[in-house]
Amino acid sequence: MTLKETAKTLEAAGVPDAGFDAAELICRFENVSRALAMTGDFSSEELFRAVERRKSGEPLQYILGEWDFMGFTFKVTPDCLIPRFDTEVLCSYLVENLPENGRFADLCTGTGCVAVAALKMRNDAYASAVELYPETIAVAKENAETLGVSDRLELILADVCTDCLSGEYDIIVSNPPYVTSEEMKDLPREVKFEPPHALTDGGDGLSVIRKIAEIYPRHLKEGGSLAIEIGSLQGEALRTIAEENSLTCQILRDTGNRDRVAVLKRKQKTAFTA
Repeated sequence: MTLKETAKTLEAAGVPDAGFDAAELICRFENVSRALAMTGDFSSEELFRAVERRKSGEPLQYILGEWDFMGFTFKVTPDCLIPRFDTEVLCSYLVENLPENGRFADLCTGTGCVAVAALKMRNDAYASAVELYPETIAVAKENAETLGVSDRLELILADVCTDCLSGEYDIIVSNPPYVTSEEMKDLPREVKFEPPHALTDGGDGLSVIRKIAEIYPRHLKEGGSLAIEIGSLQGEALRTIAEENSLTCQILRDTGNRDRVAVLKRKQKTAFTA
Protein backbone atom coordinates (compact mmCIF):
# COMPACT_ATOMS: atom_id res chain seq x y z
CA MET A 1 0.00 0.00 0.00
CA THR A 2 1.60 3.21 -1.19
CA LEU A 3 1.14 6.66 0.31
CA LYS A 4 -1.14 7.62 -2.56
CA GLU A 5 -3.26 4.48 -2.12
CA THR A 6 -3.47 5.01 1.64
CA ALA A 7 -4.53 8.62 1.18
CA LYS A 8 -7.22 7.62 -1.32
CA THR A 9 -8.53 4.99 1.09
CA LEU A 10 -8.80 7.53 3.89
CA GLU A 11 -10.29 10.18 1.62
CA ALA A 12 -12.99 7.76 0.47
CA ALA A 13 -13.86 7.19 4.14
CA GLY A 14 -14.38 10.91 4.64
CA VAL A 15 -11.14 11.63 6.48
CA PRO A 16 -10.12 15.32 6.21
CA ASP A 17 -6.45 15.99 5.38
CA ALA A 18 -6.19 12.40 4.18
CA GLY A 19 -2.73 12.87 2.65
CA PHE A 20 -1.27 14.21 5.88
CA ASP A 21 -2.83 11.47 7.98
CA ALA A 22 -1.68 8.77 5.55
CA ALA A 23 1.90 9.99 5.74
CA GLU A 24 1.79 10.18 9.55
CA LEU A 25 0.48 6.63 9.83
CA ILE A 26 3.05 5.21 7.42
CA CYS A 27 5.94 6.99 9.13
CA ARG A 28 4.84 5.76 12.54
CA PHE A 29 3.81 2.19 11.86
CA GLU A 30 6.41 1.43 9.21
CA ASN A 31 9.11 3.37 11.08
CA VAL A 32 10.29 5.22 7.99
CA SER A 33 11.13 8.82 7.14
CA ARG A 34 8.71 11.09 5.32
CA ALA A 35 10.85 10.74 2.18
CA LEU A 36 10.63 6.95 2.27
CA ALA A 37 6.91 7.11 3.04
CA MET A 38 6.44 8.93 -0.27
CA THR A 39 8.17 6.29 -2.35
CA GLY A 40 7.63 2.94 -0.60
CA ASP A 41 5.00 0.21 -0.75
CA PHE A 42 3.94 -1.01 2.68
CA SER A 43 2.01 -3.98 3.95
CA SER A 44 2.43 -4.40 7.71
CA GLU A 45 -0.53 -5.52 9.80
CA GLU A 46 0.10 -2.63 12.18
CA LEU A 47 -0.36 -0.12 9.37
CA PHE A 48 -3.51 -1.79 8.06
CA ARG A 49 -5.05 -1.79 11.54
CA ALA A 50 -4.13 1.87 12.02
CA VAL A 51 -5.70 2.79 8.67
CA GLU A 52 -8.90 0.94 9.59
CA ARG A 53 -9.07 2.83 12.87
CA ARG A 54 -8.65 6.14 11.09
CA LYS A 55 -11.28 5.19 8.51
CA SER A 56 -13.74 4.66 11.37
CA GLY A 57 -13.23 8.27 12.44
CA GLU A 58 -10.92 7.64 15.40
CA PRO A 59 -8.66 10.70 15.75
CA LEU A 60 -5.15 10.45 14.39
CA GLN A 61 -3.79 11.63 17.75
CA TYR A 62 -5.25 8.65 19.61
CA ILE A 63 -3.92 6.23 17.01
CA LEU A 64 -0.43 7.73 17.20
CA GLY A 65 -0.68 8.01 20.99
CA GLU A 66 0.91 11.45 21.03
CA TRP A 67 0.61 14.99 19.67
CA ASP A 68 2.63 18.20 19.65
CA PHE A 69 1.68 21.32 21.58
CA MET A 70 3.80 24.47 21.85
CA GLY A 71 6.67 22.56 20.25
CA PHE A 72 6.63 19.68 22.77
CA THR A 73 5.33 16.14 22.27
CA PHE A 74 2.66 14.94 24.69
CA LYS A 75 1.24 11.51 25.33
CA VAL A 76 -2.45 11.45 24.38
CA THR A 77 -5.04 8.80 25.25
CA PRO A 78 -8.84 8.58 24.87
CA ASP A 79 -9.05 9.60 28.54
CA CYS A 80 -7.89 13.09 27.57
CA LEU A 81 -8.94 15.96 25.39
CA ILE A 82 -6.59 16.21 22.41
CA PRO A 83 -4.23 19.24 22.66
CA ARG A 84 -5.25 21.82 20.08
CA PHE A 85 -3.52 24.71 18.37
CA ASP A 86 -6.27 27.08 19.58
CA THR A 87 -5.28 26.39 23.18
CA GLU A 88 -1.81 27.77 22.49
CA VAL A 89 -3.40 31.22 22.88
CA LEU A 90 -4.06 30.35 26.53
CA CYS A 91 -0.59 28.91 27.09
CA SER A 92 1.12 31.84 25.38
CA TYR A 93 -0.74 34.30 27.59
CA LEU A 94 0.42 32.37 30.65
CA VAL A 95 4.07 32.20 29.57
CA GLU A 96 4.23 35.85 28.54
CA ASN A 97 2.47 37.31 31.60
CA LEU A 98 3.74 35.15 34.45
CA PRO A 99 6.14 37.20 36.59
CA GLU A 100 9.66 36.01 37.38
CA ASN A 101 9.60 33.01 39.73
CA GLY A 102 5.83 33.02 39.31
CA ARG A 103 3.32 30.46 40.51
CA PHE A 104 0.31 29.43 38.44
CA ALA A 105 -2.53 26.93 38.55
CA ASP A 106 -4.11 25.00 35.69
CA LEU A 107 -7.72 23.88 36.22
CA CYS A 108 -9.03 20.94 34.12
CA THR A 109 -5.46 20.10 33.11
CA GLY A 110 -6.21 17.02 30.96
CA THR A 111 -2.95 15.86 29.37
CA GLY A 112 -1.21 18.61 31.32
CA CYS A 113 -0.20 20.23 28.04
CA VAL A 114 -0.73 23.84 29.15
CA ALA A 115 0.94 23.49 32.54
CA VAL A 116 3.81 21.31 31.36
CA ALA A 117 4.56 23.38 28.24
CA ALA A 118 4.55 26.56 30.33
CA LEU A 119 6.94 25.02 32.85
CA LYS A 120 9.23 23.91 30.01
CA MET A 121 9.29 27.45 28.65
CA ARG A 122 9.59 29.10 32.06
CA ASN A 123 12.10 27.17 34.16
CA ASP A 124 11.68 29.71 36.97
CA ALA A 125 7.98 28.86 37.43
CA TYR A 126 6.04 26.53 39.73
CA ALA A 127 2.54 25.21 39.20
CA SER A 128 -0.45 23.28 40.50
CA ALA A 129 -2.64 21.35 38.06
CA VAL A 130 -6.13 20.07 38.88
CA GLU A 131 -7.94 17.19 37.19
CA LEU A 132 -11.09 15.29 38.19
CA TYR A 133 -10.38 11.88 36.64
CA PRO A 134 -7.64 9.48 37.88
CA GLU A 135 -6.99 8.03 34.42
CA THR A 136 -6.50 11.51 33.01
CA ILE A 137 -4.27 12.86 35.75
CA ALA A 138 -2.08 9.78 35.30
CA VAL A 139 -1.41 10.92 31.72
CA ALA A 140 -0.58 14.44 32.93
CA LYS A 141 1.80 12.93 35.49
CA GLU A 142 3.55 10.89 32.80
CA ASN A 143 3.87 13.91 30.52
CA ALA A 144 5.35 15.99 33.34
CA GLU A 145 7.88 13.25 34.10
CA THR A 146 8.79 12.67 30.45
CA LEU A 147 9.35 16.38 29.85
CA GLY A 148 11.27 16.82 33.09
CA VAL A 149 9.09 19.26 35.03
CA SER A 150 7.47 17.00 37.64
CA ASP A 151 9.60 18.53 40.42
CA ARG A 152 7.88 21.88 39.81
CA LEU A 153 4.33 20.62 39.29
CA GLU A 154 1.83 19.70 42.01
CA LEU A 155 -0.95 17.47 40.66
CA ILE A 156 -4.30 17.66 42.45
CA LEU A 157 -7.10 15.11 41.92
CA ALA A 158 -10.23 17.16 42.59
CA ASP A 159 -13.36 18.79 41.19
CA VAL A 160 -12.66 22.38 40.10
CA CYS A 161 -16.28 23.28 40.87
CA THR A 162 -15.32 23.14 44.54
CA ASP A 163 -12.44 25.19 45.91
CA CYS A 164 -9.47 22.85 45.53
CA LEU A 165 -6.57 25.33 45.71
CA SER A 166 -4.71 26.72 48.68
CA GLY A 167 -2.62 29.86 48.75
CA GLU A 168 -2.30 32.48 46.05
CA TYR A 169 -1.23 32.38 42.42
CA ASP A 170 -0.01 34.95 39.91
CA ILE A 171 -2.15 33.43 37.16
CA ILE A 172 -4.83 30.75 37.10
CA VAL A 173 -5.68 29.23 33.72
CA SER A 174 -8.32 26.78 32.60
CA ASN A 175 -9.53 25.03 29.47
CA PRO A 176 -12.89 23.86 30.88
CA PRO A 177 -15.73 22.05 29.10
CA TYR A 178 -17.44 24.92 27.25
CA VAL A 179 -19.17 23.32 24.23
CA THR A 180 -22.96 23.64 24.46
CA SER A 181 -25.27 20.63 24.26
CA GLU A 182 -26.60 21.94 20.94
CA GLU A 183 -23.10 22.36 19.51
CA MET A 184 -22.25 18.80 20.53
CA LYS A 185 -24.79 17.49 18.00
CA ASP A 186 -22.91 19.04 15.09
CA LEU A 187 -19.32 18.23 16.04
CA PRO A 188 -17.18 16.29 13.53
CA ARG A 189 -17.16 12.54 14.12
CA GLU A 190 -13.51 12.68 15.22
CA VAL A 191 -14.34 15.01 18.12
CA LYS A 192 -17.05 12.63 19.31
CA PHE A 193 -14.32 10.10 20.16
CA GLU A 194 -13.03 12.48 22.83
CA PRO A 195 -14.34 12.28 26.41
CA PRO A 196 -17.61 14.24 26.41
CA HIS A 197 -17.08 15.48 29.97
CA ALA A 198 -13.98 17.34 28.74
CA LEU A 199 -15.98 19.03 25.99
CA THR A 200 -19.36 19.96 27.42
CA ASP A 201 -21.22 20.58 30.66
CA GLY A 202 -24.35 19.17 29.03
CA GLY A 203 -26.00 22.60 29.01
CA ASP A 204 -25.07 26.09 27.90
CA GLY A 205 -21.32 25.46 28.14
CA LEU A 206 -20.90 28.05 30.87
CA SER A 207 -21.67 26.26 34.15
CA VAL A 208 -18.06 25.30 34.94
CA ILE A 209 -16.85 28.72 33.83
CA ARG A 210 -19.35 30.38 36.18
CA LYS A 211 -18.03 28.31 39.09
CA ILE A 212 -14.41 29.11 38.24
CA ALA A 213 -15.17 32.84 38.03
CA GLU A 214 -17.00 32.67 41.35
CA ILE A 215 -14.47 30.60 43.31
CA TYR A 216 -10.93 31.26 42.14
CA PRO A 217 -10.37 35.04 42.07
CA ARG A 218 -9.80 34.78 45.83
CA HIS A 219 -6.67 32.76 45.04
CA LEU A 220 -5.14 35.46 42.83
CA LYS A 221 -2.30 37.62 44.05
CA GLU A 222 -2.69 41.39 43.75
CA GLY A 223 -2.84 42.15 40.03
CA GLY A 224 -3.20 38.47 39.16
CA SER A 225 -5.38 37.14 36.35
CA LEU A 226 -7.75 34.27 35.65
CA ALA A 227 -7.48 33.19 31.99
CA ILE A 228 -10.16 30.84 30.63
CA GLU A 229 -10.44 29.31 27.17
CA ILE A 230 -13.93 29.92 25.75
CA GLY A 231 -16.03 29.22 22.69
CA SER A 232 -15.97 31.68 19.81
CA LEU A 233 -19.49 32.91 20.61
CA GLN A 234 -19.07 33.24 24.37
CA GLY A 235 -17.26 36.58 24.67
CA GLU A 236 -20.32 38.60 25.69
CA ALA A 237 -21.42 35.93 28.15
CA LEU A 238 -18.00 36.10 29.80
CA ARG A 239 -18.26 39.87 30.14
CA THR A 240 -21.55 39.36 31.95
CA ILE A 241 -20.11 36.67 34.22
CA ALA A 242 -17.14 38.90 34.99
CA GLU A 243 -19.40 41.82 35.91
CA GLU A 244 -21.48 39.61 38.19
CA ASN A 245 -18.30 38.70 40.08
CA SER A 246 -16.83 42.23 40.19
CA LEU A 247 -14.16 41.30 37.66
CA THR A 248 -12.86 43.01 34.55
CA CYS A 249 -12.84 41.04 31.30
CA GLN A 250 -10.49 41.18 28.32
CA ILE A 251 -11.11 38.87 25.37
CA LEU A 252 -8.13 37.49 23.47
CA ARG A 253 -8.61 36.24 19.91
CA ASP A 254 -7.02 33.32 18.10
CA THR A 255 -5.31 33.35 14.71
CA GLY A 256 -8.70 33.08 13.03
CA ASN A 257 -9.81 36.28 14.81
CA ARG A 258 -12.29 34.35 16.97
CA ASP A 259 -12.88 34.91 20.68
CA ARG A 260 -10.70 32.32 22.41
CA VAL A 261 -9.55 33.36 25.90
CA ALA A 262 -11.24 35.51 28.55
CA VAL A 263 -8.81 37.21 30.94
CA LEU A 264 -10.54 38.14 34.19
CA LYS A 265 -9.09 40.35 36.92
CA ARG A 266 -10.39 41.77 40.17
CA LYS A 267 -11.55 45.34 39.81
CA GLN A 268 -9.32 47.90 41.46
CA LYS A 269 -10.92 49.56 44.44
CA THR A 270 -11.46 53.28 43.91
CA ALA A 271 -10.11 55.50 46.66
CA PHE A 272 -12.53 58.25 47.72
CA THR A 273 -11.39 61.42 49.43
CA ALA A 274 -13.58 63.70 51.49
